[in-house]
Amino acid sequence: MTRVELQRLPRSVRAAIEKFESLFAIGIWRDFPHVTQGELRLTFEAGWDPESVSRAFARTLLEHQVDGEVFLTYGDESARHSAGGDHWWVRIMLPDQRELNIDWTARQFYNLEQPHSPQHQDLPCPLVWQSDQPGESVHPVTGTYLLLRTERVGIEDSCGDVRDSRTGLPRVLSSKCRTCIFRPGNPMHLEDGYRDRMVHEALARGSWIVCHDTLPATGAPIGTQAICRGFWDAHGPDSLGCRVTAALGGPIYAPPPHRG
Repeated sequence: MTRVELQRLPRSVRAAIEKFESLFAIGIWRDFPHVTQGELRLTFEAGWDPESVSRAFARTLLEHQVDGEVFLTYGDESARHSAGGDHWWVRIMLPDQRELNIDWTARQFYNLEQPHSPQHQDLPCPLVWQSDQPGESVHPVTGTYLLLRTERVGIEDSCGDVRDSRTGLPRVLSSKCRTCIFRPGNPMHLEDGYRDRMVHEALARGSWIVCHDTLPATGAPIGTQAICRGFWDAHGPDSLGCRVTAALGGPIYAPPPHRG
């Protein structure tokens, strides 16, 4: 494997990294291991564990129309370090068959060795490397994984981008869409308990539900998505992301889409 400097990455990948690194929780991951217990707890309680971070970054790559296929990679058990398993990162297969790996949470491995190894405390965030062989099961820090699993991430998995390009604040619909899942009568015909599970997952991430009628899968361009108004009204005070949005002077209100 070969470490890769950020300036040598494709432009679309660099743009996705620049957008992603501005997120609050990424700042905490960058500060590892010099974080407070409160910051560490906030990161995990908000759903920014290694898997969630990797899934969110994979979606960010797709939203920037990266030239290549995007995969979520999971390493089960490290042959080098017993504490190095159960880890996630993102792989990109470029058109020239180069395979890039991007790991935003590698700094958590500062405690793999006793005493702590300085080389693990000085890891970049994100850690980027190129595989010598596509699909290889090797990580620069934790070594070979006994089980490596990958899954392709497609645009259909993307929630798009709810942030207003001018202010950077999230958009919320000015009123509920016609088939809002928070309207009486279950207009989307969801199975029993499905909406509650969506709410639970959103709150666990410290995030929100994006209006289904603005998702990229409907044909809406990336960058026109908006937070579900029903979620904002019912659960905004419980959501870390919604509270932060309000504290920063948001949200930006957008009219619900009108579809024929």
